[in-house]
Amino acid sequence: MNKLIWRTGKVSEIPELLMAATLEKSAAVGAATVYHFKHDGQEKLAISLPDGQALIIEPLPSSRPRRRRVDPLKTGQVDKPANADDES
Repeated sequence: MNKLIWRTGKVSEIPELLMAATLEKSAAVGAATVYHFKHDGQEKLAISLPDGQALIIEPLPSSRPRRRRVDPLKTGQVDKPANADDES
């Protein structure tokens, strides 16, 4: 699981975030509202609190580049011999 960071802000910040995001789900929980959305390619949560504050929760940015191994056999990127296209 990724480490999470959270910060507080004004509830007026939530609509600004949602304008540039894709809302996945929202729900009222008591006097608060929870928003689950994707912003800048990352999943985030925002909670509007009844006192006019907001709590924004997001994954901690990774300091190392994300890499994955690509299997050349599955992607068709296998190197062909130099004369493989020649038909004699």
